[in-house]
Amino acid sequence: MKKTFATKTFCLVLTSALVFGAFGINTVSAAKKATLKTKSVNLKINKKTTIKIKNKKKGAKYTFKSNAPKTVSVTKKGIIKANKIGKATITVKETFKKKTRKIGKVRVTVTDNKINPTIIPTEAPTTAPTTIPSPTATVTPSPTVAPTATPIVYPESFDTPEGFDTKSSDVTYGEVIKITYFSNVTGKNRKANVILPADYDESKEYPVVYILHGIGGNEDEWLQGNPDAIIGNLVANGEAKEMILVSPNVRAGADDSYPSDNAFSLEHYAKFDNFINDLRDCLMPYMENNFAIAKGRENTAIAGLSMGGRESLYIGLNMLDTFGYIAGFSPGYGVFEYTANGVSEDGLFTEETFTVPEEYRNNTFLMIIAGTNEGGIDSVGGKCHNAFDVNGINHWWYTPVGAHDFVTWKNGLYNFAKNIFK
Repeated sequence: MKKTFATKTFCLVLTSALVFGAFGINTVSAAKKATLKTKSVNLKINKKTTIKIKNKKKGAKYTFKSNAPKTVSVTKKGIIKANKIGKATITVKETFKKKTRKIGKVRVTVTDNKINPTIIPTEAPTTAPTTIPSPTATVTPSPTVAPTATPIVYPESFDTPEGFDTKSSDVTYGEVIKITYFSNVTGKNRKANVILPADYDESKEYPVVYILHGIGGNEDEWLQGNPDAIIGNLVANGEAKEMILVSPNVRAGADDSYPSDNAFSLEHYAKFDNFINDLRDCLMPYMENNFAIAKGRENTAIAGLSMGGRESLYIGLNMLDTFGYIAGFSPGYGVFEYTANGVSEDGLFTEETFTVPEEYRNNTFLMIIAGTNEGGIDSVGGKCHNAFDVNGINHWWYTPVGAHDFVTWKNGLYNFAKNIFK
């Protein structure tokens, strides 16, 4: 009897296993493996972040080990701390039922809290560059002008008229020229497009707007948005001052081409963040030495789209002694802490530091927009707007009909140009 019972029991168990296996209900084999949510992290000195693991197994133990603990340390709970400038790799392992496997590695890059240029040696330029002082970024600017008595009043309307971005036979438009300047920051010759006013006159002085491209663009991307037509029409209609537009390559590295195989990476983003040094120390002096540029923050503006919007806000708010007009059109990730596209960054600002010193609050034009199809208040632009509101910073925020594209960005340029240099 015992033998018969054991045989029946075995057959029943075997049959059940076959049935459950055939229908894919074997939960052990179907369980997802634990994986790392992020494989690269960028931290500033003394900052912390936590390694996040997806699909953790119940009862499993996870261990973390740094190959350079003096640079980057990690606790038993996976909390990373940046101790000094450098790089480190955190190896993450999972132990479950006495079996250990490596989940993966998290590469950590630690940078200084200051804005440091990336100086890359290379061959000497064929022509002697303009003498430029050594790059040193100043995060906290000193006021150069007295604030106005009352805050700036921003317009309520942000509509654009039909044909605002199209050239008309009745209007004379300025010339678009390509320039080459030497950058002491990258050690290379770099290019930019300069859009001059109609009937440009070197005996006059013109205010200047630096317009920055997105993550996949270069100095030519903004030309897709017809900026020469937009500005030319505004000036012809008496709605804007004559101005010079400069569209540079914002990727300030020895190789400033688009890295199609490595676009979403800390290395790529660092080139954009390094543009503050190239702009301040190389491009702006070149423009002032070779074009009829009116000096002073009241004559200098900066705006950017997407990744360029991240940089225009970063540069503008860190150089308030230089820029009196700052705009971010659909600013990209990185203004604040984020994780996206497999990359994590602390952010260039916190909500508390995304502000304007008292001496500049009444004399700085600040504008942020995001298209209606970009998430509105939940977009990066919306978070910038909220941070300004929390900090009591007067600014212009609106959401034109559009997506993360030139429909939105052309609207932004039109309204920005129409309301600056007044």
